[in-house]
Amino acid sequence: MEIVLNFVETIVGLGAFVMMPVILFIMGLCFGMKVKDAARAGIIVGVGFKGISLTTGLITETMTPLVQKLQELWGLGLEAVDVGVPVVSAMAFSDGIFVLCMIATLLVVNVILILLKVTKTLNVDLWNFWHYLFIGAMATVITGNMAIGIAIGAAYSVCNLILADRNQDIICEVCGEQYRGLSFCTMAFPVLVPFVQGIDWIIDHIPGVRNINLNLRNLPKGLSFMSEPSILGLLIGVVLALLAQYTWDQALTAGMSLAAAMVLLPRMISILVEGLSSIVAAVRKFVTKRMPGRELRIGMDFALLVGDPDMISLGLIMTPISLLLAVVLPGNAVLPVIGLTNLSYMMMAPVIGTKRNMFRAFIAGIICIIVVFYTATWLAPLITQAGVNVGLLEPGGVYSLFNTGEHIGTVMLMLLSFFFN
Repeated sequence: MEIVLNFVETIVGLGAFVMMPVILFIMGLCFGMKVKDAARAGIIVGVGFKGISLTTGLITETMTPLVQKLQELWGLGLEAVDVGVPVVSAMAFSDGIFVLCMIATLLVVNVILILLKVTKTLNVDLWNFWHYLFIGAMATVITGNMAIGIAIGAAYSVCNLILADRNQDIICEVCGEQYRGLSFCTMAFPVLVPFVQGIDWIIDHIPGVRNINLNLRNLPKGLSFMSEPSILGLLIGVVLALLAQYTWDQALTAGMSLAAAMVLLPRMISILVEGLSSIVAAVRKFVTKRMPGRELRIGMDFALLVGDPDMISLGLIMTPISLLLAVVLPGNAVLPVIGLTNLSYMMMAPVIGTKRNMFRAFIAGIICIIVVFYTATWLAPLITQAGVNVGLLEPGGVYSLFNTGEHIGTVMLMLLSFFFN
């Protein structure tokens, strides 16, 4: 058992850019690809993941001191500190036996659902299983029962698989047909897309407001250059830097860094999709030949969508707005820190759910952020207790996670807490 646990920990510790090429290489062979083709596809996917990591790292490197400066200037201070995904994901993977049982359960449940035609998605994104592990670990904290924790984590994954299938068409319509055959089951993204579509439907029924349509891709000819990723990145970076009282040279540096990220990120995504496309084609060919009338999709990290300029721009614009919301929202206890550097991930659903109407996406984005604040506030005691128990967080503080969210999982935990108080 110890050997198996060590193997799982080693694989998980490799990170997505090493782990996913290995998984996809094996998957390619299973679906009939030649060794050289499967190897090439896996390596290209790994290169894409590494490129995305380096580029988003540039955004984080630029935004972290900027956010800290804004917090300092505006005198922000709240009880719970955002510790970020690295700490919480490490916490989720901290119990080897729990991790092994949960991953095995998730894979078995996924295969059963495919055989029963409940879902078309085979989720191979093992790194992002940490979301289900995290919710399962929180359920274990509430109940003291690991079996219940595993069941809650598995139920959360089932919901995300079904919703990921449902979101396929609108994602391809808004982001492109290159994503056909892929599903995105990460965090709250699967539920946020229909949630935003609901907001979009409500706006459709408000006279006057429903006629406002701001699409950066349809600006007047004289302003069309403003929608170019490099220009948007530069302008937004400079404006945010000036809000943080940077000097002019620091502001230009921040602007150019964000401009570089907005140009490079879509290109890294295209490299990753290039590798995935051959595997998707092999899966489609295999399924068509052996299971006529069936479709199988590959579940991947929603980071594949983050290279979209609209999502990046809206995420950057939401940075100062999120800080203001942290202060004015009654009952919020979370001071966002690390999560603010990755708001583009949170803005994926608003952009997709409103079909790039940036006015509506802005409204939906604010609502999504408000929900995340209250979700993070409710989770703070559980995250604090679990983090202290495994030695990752210092006793005496209050900690939480401000990110795209675990909305379905959190609702499950809330229901569970009624029976185990």
